[in-house]
Order: sequence, then C-alpha cells, then structure tokens
Amino acid sequence: MYNISQLNAAGAALGLPLRYVVAVTAMAAANAPELVTKLTCACEHSLSASEMVRFVELSRESLLKMVTTIGTPRIINSTAALMDAVPETIKERLPKTSLRCKDDYNYDAIRQRGLDMWKGVYSKQAEKLEGKIGGWYPDLLEVIQTDLYGRILSDCRILDAKSTELCTIGALFPSNVPAQLKSHVIGAGRLGASSEEIEAAKAIAKLVCIQATALRD
Repeated sequence: MYNISQLNAAGAALGLPLRYVVAVTAMAAANAPELVTKLTCACEHSLSASEMVRFVELSRESLLKMVTTIGTPRIINSTAALMDAVPETIKERLPKTSLRCKDDYNYDAIRQRGLDMWKGVYSKQAEKLEGKIGGWYPDLLEVIQTDLYGRILSDCRILDAKSTELCTIGALFPSNVPAQLKSHVIGAGRLGASSEEIEAAKAIAKLVCIQATALRD
C-alpha cells in the first residue's frame, strides 16, 4: 500500500485532490507508472467518491497537458496505470466523449490564448525568450506558442492556469532541467500560486523522485 501520509505532509499547502494530481504528474515524469497505480489505489481509500472523480479528472488532464513537457510515451504509460486502477463505479461518472473537438480549433483565437498564457508565465522575459527560440528555429516557436501553449496548456476548462503551472513544476523537477524549473516556479507565482504552494509542489516532486529511485534499487 502506498504511504499517502508522506505525500500529505509534503503537499500540505496544496488542497485535495491537487496535491495528488501534482504527484501523479511527477510520477509520470520520473517514469514510475507503478507509483501512479499505488497512489490511485490509496486515493480510493482516502477520498470520497466525488473527490475521487475529481482526482481522476484533474490527473488525466494534467497528464494530457504534460505531453508538452514529459513526452507522449511516459504520458500514455502513466495514464494507463491511472485508469487501470480506477474502480468501475468511478469510471462510470467520468465524461464519455472528448471535450476537444474541431469547433475549438480557430487558429487566431488559439494562438492569442497561447500568447496570453505565455506572457503570463514569462512576463518581461517573454519577448526575449521569443527572440531566442525564434532565432534557433521559427517553427519551434510557432509550435510552442500556438500548439503547446495555445491548444493544450492554456485550455483551462478542467485544470486552471495556476494548477497547470504547479503540475508543470511537478513534471520538471524529476526531468532535471533546472533552467526550465526556475522559469516555471516564477511563472507559477505570476499566475497566482503562493510561495507555500510552490514549495509544496517541489516537495511532492522531490518525494516522488526518492520513491521512484527506491523502486529501481
């Protein structure tokens, strides 16, 4: 059984079920889908049915969004681990059709939404970063701002912008990319996360890294 009390202590500044969602995201980044299964089973025993539904909804959405950060293979494996552990009674209460459809894909609107979040995260550094990335490869900048930020990260119908940034911290910590982690720690603050919430997301990710290492020893 997963020791959920350690996670609760590390993520006390984050409400339920967000602390568990950040943990799922970190587990995916650490390539530890086994931990996702264990945590999901533990959540079944510690959350109410309504809280469990919300945990699964937010976890699936965070994992989808972190395709932009972690990559598709790890996201598929962790989403499978999550859903395989979810009881049928909870699955029955989840949406059966995709929230995203062709009617959502107005290029100009999506690009503007992405640029708004981009500027929200990077603030005064946004233009400088655009110049760097666009100088390396203009198509990379276009995909990041329009497809990653526009179509995926800034879609806040399930997971809001602040929570998305906290989950991004959870994804970046195990990925060993300190420059990006620093940028998104600052970005989370700009989007409304308190210092306590940011430190909790980092503490959860650190705990997950320790647990993932122990799995392989």
